[in-house]
Amino acid sequence: MFNLDTLSSSDKISLLESIEQKKRNFKESTNFKDFIIDCKLYLNPQSYGTKIQNRWRAVNKYNSVKSNKNRGDYKDGLEYVEFKVSYLSDKKWSLLQLRPYQKLDRYDVMLIDSKFSYTLYKIPSDKMKSMIFKYASPAHGTKVSNSVNENIEYRMDIKHDMLYEIESFISDTTIKSNKFF
Repeated sequence: MFNLDTLSSSDKISLLESIEQKKRNFKESTNFKDFIIDCKLYLNPQSYGTKIQNRWRAVNKYNSVKSNKNRGDYKDGLEYVEFKVSYLSDKKWSLLQLRPYQKLDRYDVMLIDSKFSYTLYKIPSDKMKSMIFKYASPAHGTKVSNSVNENIEYRMDIKHDMLYEIESFISDTTIKSNKFF
């Protein structure tokens, strides 16, 4: 393993400059695993979420949905789908900006482990909504402000012991069978 503690200040500055250069000139690897590694290494979560979503949509030839329709990120046939991606961190995956008020058919949730293998879950909207109301909390606002807000966005952490609830929704596009258990 690469030991950052042995780097001099000058080496650390050079490393940071190299990372900044890669961020500004991000080039997508043709290999999907290398692509998701590079996304984690060089991009912030907002940026890599969109990049991975767009790559996933293009590779699978899904049709993009305009954001003003408020019906998710893409269409798979007749189904409206919201895409979420998360890297394992602190023994959990975090999903942000979950909007149960949207009229969706499915959530495609990509969970990436510490070795950068991923499992994709194609979760029906009703199942995802039940998980949001069971496990999630508001992502923004106060209890008072949310009491009058009909369109609350949620955040949800998925821990290893919760995966049994979605195991039956593992997609055949998964890079590696689920070894989270």
